[in-house]
Amino acid sequence: MSNPSGSQAREETANKKPVFCCSFFQCRCGSHYFPQRIILALLLHLFMQNNFTTRVVLNVAIVEMVQPPPEETAHLQACPQFNAPNKTHEGGKFPWPAHTKSLVLYAFYIGYTFTQVPGGWLADKFGARPVILSSIACTTLATALFPVMTQKFGYLAAVGLRFMVGTSHGFCMPALSSLVSTWFPPKERPIWGGLAYAGTNLGTIMGNIISGFLIHKFDGWPVAFYFWSAYSGLFFLLVLLLLFSFPDTHPYISKAEADYIRMENCKTGNRTVVGRSFKTPWKAILLNGPYWANIAGQFGHNYIYLSLVTYLPTYMREILQFDVANDGYFAAIPFVALWIMSLIYSTTAPLIIKCTSERAFNSVLGAGSNVASAAIVLGAVYAACNRQLCIGLYIFSMIIKAFYYATLPVNINGLSRNYGGIMFGLCNALGSVSGIIGNFIIGALTKHKQLHEWRLAFWITFGVCVVTTVIFFLFSSTERQKFDYNEEELAEMQNS
Repeated sequence: MSNPSGSQAREETANKKPVFCCSFFQCRCGSHYFPQRIILALLLHLFMQNNFTTRVVLNVAIVEMVQPPPEETAHLQACPQFNAPNKTHEGGKFPWPAHTKSLVLYAFYIGYTFTQVPGGWLADKFGARPVILSSIACTTLATALFPVMTQKFGYLAAVGLRFMVGTSHGFCMPALSSLVSTWFPPKERPIWGGLAYAGTNLGTIMGNIISGFLIHKFDGWPVAFYFWSAYSGLFFLLVLLLLFSFPDTHPYISKAEADYIRMENCKTGNRTVVGRSFKTPWKAILLNGPYWANIAGQFGHNYIYLSLVTYLPTYMREILQFDVANDGYFAAIPFVALWIMSLIYSTTAPLIIKCTSERAFNSVLGAGSNVASAAIVLGAVYAACNRQLCIGLYIFSMIIKAFYYATLPVNINGLSRNYGGIMFGLCNALGSVSGIIGNFIIGALTKHKQLHEWRLAFWITFGVCVVTTVIFFLFSSTERQKFDYNEEELAEMQNS
């Protein structure tokens, strides 16, 4: 429902027509307001950044938390010529074996998998705002407690708290997808939806660089968790003030923009509904071929991306022998390229689609980038101890991988306008299984920190990306699916 007092205030303000007016919530020049959907896209970009900083902080910190096996000596290292110092930072080094370290890392993905579908259902049914606020609150609490609880109770506390972070994060991507369906007309989704999803890369960059800097500067890994939990708490307040589930319930949106969103969505049958009462057509969704093709593409993306997010800092430390400060910095460089190029590709996506087709854009540049980037990452592992070439190939792989953000996630909203959150939730849940499988495989195969172990792990990654990309090529679609139309729309289609 609309906010009557908010609408009345907007109309009264619009009648005055000042030359320029700007407040914390909205800016306008004359009767022209700065679009709230653009503010929302930027806010969602920062939301995903906040998610990923609290996710990747452990990936940087764990190389300082875990004590190397006592039998490890210089002659057993893959690149002994670098011989990085093994300094113990404040907070201790836990004598965890390799399988315990892997369990702590992928506990996040276990929790992350199970809350995807509930998150999408709640966001589609009641709106994304309460879902996102609850997620940020839980993430902030678990991240703040991690150092104290881990040092007191050991790896079981670490596993439990990372499971809690993963569980709270599982609600986020489906809620974001629901907002993309509700707020952004179809022709704008590659731009603003791509911008929103690309915030994950900014989070990876900041999480790696700032976490590494803090651990090195303050000589202790706990400070990184305290910093990001404080940051997350401040971001909670920003979301509380600026994020609203539907245009019709947004107190600061102009009448002109609300009407524009409503008209553009109605042109394609995408009606904004608050408190939706329709039933989810689970059977039709689960038997839909193009939807499963999208799941396959998402699985391939997640397999390589989550492996790099989780284990690239470990590779930089154990194979290339960077210290903790440089480890975070060099692990972040590929994601800087990914972040910048994802913004460029999202901006130029409408032009590329106009010159080709939406399906070609999603298949060749979206799913196809999984295979290309996996092949280049495999080449980086074969670069052995050549630090410059290895980092250069990682950067190149991320430049190609950047097409993902304007393709596969947005494609879900093309298949369905009403169930975008639910469908993305299930898609990301199954795709996130790759985070569990991929991290388990890498952890199991790289126990002795040798190059041949890493090469085998990334040959498996390459194979997964090839298979899932072929499935997407054969069965994907960009058309709205039949199950998404209600009875009134189907009757209109039959009459026409």
